[in-house]
This record gives sequence, structure tokens and C-alpha cells, in this order.
Amino acid sequence: MLDGLFIGVDNVLANTPKLTEGETIEQKIERIVHNGEPIKDGAPIVFTERKDGVIPAYNPRTDRFEVAVEAMDKVTKSHLAKRQENLERLHGKNEPKTGETVAKGGENQQS
Repeated sequence: MLDGLFIGVDNVLANTPKLTEGETIEQKIERIVHNGEPIKDGAPIVFTERKDGVIPAYNPRTDRFEVAVEAMDKVTKSHLAKRQENLERLHGKNEPKTGETVAKGGENQQS
């Protein structure tokens, strides 16, 4: 009965990744300067001119929910436009538009 418990503990210890010591900033700078390597890691440049204001994506005061809602509105409008194009292509351009009804005579009337 105890063997099962110890097997589980052994499996956990066997799957533990081995730790390695990282490179200090001094070692990294020495390596880059000595080998002439380009600097690959860094932060994106988020600076904007004062006249342009702050980019909403990097502004901590921006309500990100509002930014997401605006983006989803654009996506929804795009989907609706594509849907309308597909309907026009399938049914022809004589289909009634939103807010119009077709009279029995076949002419569109404003409702």
C-alpha cells in the first residue's frame, strides 16, 4: 500500500525541471560587445510626439473595455457588410432593403 504513495512522489520528483543559473547583465553586455551580436530582446517603442497624444493601448487611464467595444463594432459592421453582399449576390439586387416591404404588385414601398 505504501509503495503506491512513494511511486507518486518519485514521479513528481523525476518530472521536476533542473534549474540552471542565468546570465548576469554584466555577462550579457560583455558577450554582446565581445561577439558583436545584435541586441535581440527589448521593449517596443511606445513614444509618441506630444502633439499626437498618448496611444490608447499604452495609456493606463484608457478604459480598455471601451477600446474593445469600438473594435468589436468595427468587426460587426464588417460582418454585416459581407453578409449583405452575399445576400445580394445570391438573390439579386432587387431584394427589399431594411425597412421596405414588397407589395403584391412587386414594387417596393416604404414602411
